[in-house]
Amino acid sequence: MLDRDEHATLRRIEWQIAASDPEFATVLRDGQRRLPKARSRTRRPVLIILLVLLTVGLLVLRLPGSAVDVAVLTAGVWGVRR
Repeated sequence: MLDRDEHATLRRIEWQIAASDPEFATVLRDGQRRLPKARSRTRRPVLIILLVLLTVGLLVLRLPGSAVDVAVLTAGVWGVRR
């Protein structure tokens, strides 16, 4: 919960935003308090590719335990992707 001073400061900020950008103030007034999440469609595939390359590199360096760990992490990221 906000105390009175914080609440008053927040109101002043909202009024300033409403004065400078009426469209954004309308969005806030309509009850939509959170901006929509930006979906990143390119980050996960790039991460998966990098993790696969890291797994292969660890196998080349003869570190099978670490390679298995990274492979499990890659599988987890792949599972979340679906």
